[in-house]
Amino acid sequence: MLTAPRVCWDLLVRAERNLPPGHEEGNSTMYVRYRWARRTALAMAALLPAAGLLTVATPAVQAAAFEQSYAYVYVDKPSEPVGTSYTPPASRNYNSAGRPNNVSRLGPGEYLILMTYLATEPQANLGVAHVTAHGHTASYCSVAYMNRSIFEDPKTGEVTYFGVAIWVHCFDASGTRLDSEFAASWANAAGWYGGISDFAYLTSTDERRTHEPALNQQFNSMGHSNKISYLGTGRYQVSLQGMGNKGLDPKAEKGHVQVTAYFQESHRCKVAYFFTLPASTQVDVNCYNADGALSDSLFTFTYSRDASLVWTPWGAYTWVQGGEVHPDEQWTYDPLVNPTITVKRGVGSEEGLYWVNTSMDGFMDKGNVQVTAEGPGPHYCKVAEWDSDQGIQVRCFKADGAPVRNPFFVSFAL
Repeated sequence: MLTAPRVCWDLLVRAERNLPPGHEEGNSTMYVRYRWARRTALAMAALLPAAGLLTVATPAVQAAAFEQSYAYVYVDKPSEPVGTSYTPPASRNYNSAGRPNNVSRLGPGEYLILMTYLATEPQANLGVAHVTAHGHTASYCSVAYMNRSIFEDPKTGEVTYFGVAIWVHCFDASGTRLDSEFAASWANAAGWYGGISDFAYLTSTDERRTHEPALNQQFNSMGHSNKISYLGTGRYQVSLQGMGNKGLDPKAEKGHVQVTAYFQESHRCKVAYFFTLPASTQVDVNCYNADGALSDSLFTFTYSRDASLVWTPWGAYTWVQGGEVHPDEQWTYDPLVNPTITVKRGVGSEEGLYWVNTSMDGFMDKGNVQVTAEGPGPHYCKVAEWDSDQGIQVRCFKADGAPVRNPFFVSFAL
C-alpha cells in the first residue's frame, strides 16, 4: 500500500502541474515547491489515518442537473507543533459530505486544511475558498493554494480523489509569516439553477490580463461565464453576467461579495466598488502588497444574493458603511422572521471596532464568518470574535496595522 508521505508527494506534484499560467517551476513567486514536500507529507501522514482516507470511496454523482457542496472550519489552535494534525471543534467544523475537516500546521503562519470527500470526481468543479484571520491583532490571512488531494497507486497508477486541500498563509501587518487563528470556507456548484437566489464565484488565473477563469474554477447560477478585466496594477473588475437587478424593485436586496488574495505571498485584496446593472453585477477589486501599494495578485471571489456565502439559506450578511451605524437594506440578508441587523461602531480607544448583530445571533456559537474590506486604499478588516452573546465583532486596520474606521462586507454561514 502507498505510504502517506508518498501520497502527499504525489499531491504536490499534481498540484504543481495545475499551477496558474506564469507560475511554473522556476518562477520566483511559486511557493508549491518540492523542498516543502517532505514537511507537507509528514503533516498529511498524520491527517490521513485520522480521516480514514486510505479507504475512501468517491460519492455517487447526483442525478440532478444541479449539484452543490460546501465546507467550513475555524482554526482555533494556530500554534500546534509542526506536522501535528487535529480536528477543530465540531460546532465550527462542517463538511457537507459528512466528514470533519482536518488541519495541520506546516510552519510559522502556514497551514493545510484537508476537506475530505469533496470535489472527488476528476471532472468536478474545484470550487472556491475564502479565509479571514480571527482575533484582535492586525494579522491577516490569504489562500495560498487549493487543489484536489489524490491517492495514486504506484503499481497500477490508479488514482483516487479523496478531497480538497487548501493551503493557508497568515501574516502580521508587515507581511511576515505569523501564527494566527482564522476561519476558512469552501463551496462549489455545477449545473444550472433557476431558483430565487443567485450565486457566482471564481478563482482568477492570470493576475496581469483580462480573462475568463477555467470552467472548473468558476460558477454562475444563471448559466453565464464570469469575466475579470485587468484595469491596471492591482486593479480588476469582475463582471457577473445574469446577476443584475433583473427589473427588481430599486430597494430590493442586491447581494453580497467576499474577496480573498490567492497565491501571491503576503498580499491582501478587497472590494473597491460594487454596483448592479440591469443585466449584470460589476465588482471592482483592488489588491495590495504588505507595504500598502497596489500590486498585481490572483484572488478568489464569491457573490451571493438571498443566500449565505456557501449558498445555503441559513446565514446572514450585510455591507457596513464606515460612518454608518445602520446597514442599507439593499445589501442585507437575514432569513428569519422580522429580521433586524444593527451595527455599533467603536470610538476612541475602540476605533476600528464594530459590533454587528443579526437575528441569527443565537446561532453564532456555530458556523463561519468571513470579512472583506471595502473602498479605496489598502485598509483591511478581519473578524475579531463571533458568539451568541455579542454577535460578530469586526476590526479594521490601516496598512501599517493601526486601527481605522472603514467600510466592510461581513458574512455569516451556518
